[in-house]
Amino acid sequence: MIAGMSSLNGVRRPPGFISLAAVFILSGCATTLDLDGALTVVPYRLERDGRIVVEAAVNGAGPFEFILDSAASISAVFDGLRNRLSLEVIPGQVVKIRGAVASGEFSLVDIESLTLGTETWVRPRVVSLPSDTEVARDLDGVLGVDFLGRYAVFFSAGDRVIGLYPPELVAQQNYRGWSSIPLSIRSIAKGGPAVYFIDIEIDGHEVSAVFDLGAGVNMINWKGARSLGIKRSRMGSNQVIIGAIDAMKVLARLDAREVTTAGVRWRNESFAIADLEIFETLMIADEPTAILGATLFTQRDFIIDFQRNRLLVNVGQKELDHTVTAPPRERKQRL
Repeated sequence: MIAGMSSLNGVRRPPGFISLAAVFILSGCATTLDLDGALTVVPYRLERDGRIVVEAAVNGAGPFEFILDSAASISAVFDGLRNRLSLEVIPGQVVKIRGAVASGEFSLVDIESLTLGTETWVRPRVVSLPSDTEVARDLDGVLGVDFLGRYAVFFSAGDRVIGLYPPELVAQQNYRGWSSIPLSIRSIAKGGPAVYFIDIEIDGHEVSAVFDLGAGVNMINWKGARSLGIKRSRMGSNQVIIGAIDAMKVLARLDAREVTTAGVRWRNESFAIADLEIFETLMIADEPTAILGATLFTQRDFIIDFQRNRLLVNVGQKELDHTVTAPPRERKQRL
């Protein structure tokens, strides 16, 4: 999660469409609707911690690896990539970035183009984040809602691809076998960037949760943990929460039997327990609050419909084994 002021920039779309090998059943009809209107389809891989990574080109060079982050209001490049491409920061232009673990002020950078598949984002203004973090060690940047929010984003768990669609194509439809989860929006400050929330139940207890694909794990604050009967003295974890800006160690874990929302059920999910800075930033530290990370959602196909503020989850699909096993790999030669 990274939240900051974002700017709107144009996206150049190709005249042709790429077909995605996925079929959705239109509610109220006996026929199937094949969404051939995908603007682009790209493969993804899962990091060891479960985060979703795609390859993109920057200023025609690459490929470079970017995390998808539904809780980042502004996209980012890490300083290592900025230096390799000799990208100049904008003099006197900084943005306050509020991460899950830490916050700070960082420089803005204008780039000529960022291309994902056949979709090109023209002259985006992004933030440059430090490269001396665990996240930046093997990655090059973050794709936030300033880019993703221009589309309806389809995620295929089985085919390991992501499709970007015209938002109106998905917004006009309802799908049988897909549960619609409302996404509510909360601003970090008056007129500031928005964060998407989902109302969930953890073992029957109501909790508000941030929808955060940029988080590798599920998290919950101590207020929420105590509402579930967890005491601070019960330490069951020795885990490090790694954010885009910093990291922190947590010493407690909540093992939930069941997480539910809008007809969707996940079983045997774990939550790291920590009072993160982002809870204070959102002024929700005094209420039970969770962060739902990518590992929860990558078990099934899902669609982020930003236009209608909803998340569509394929509940008719068998849940995949979401244990992440990424073999050692060599980084690609760049430039």
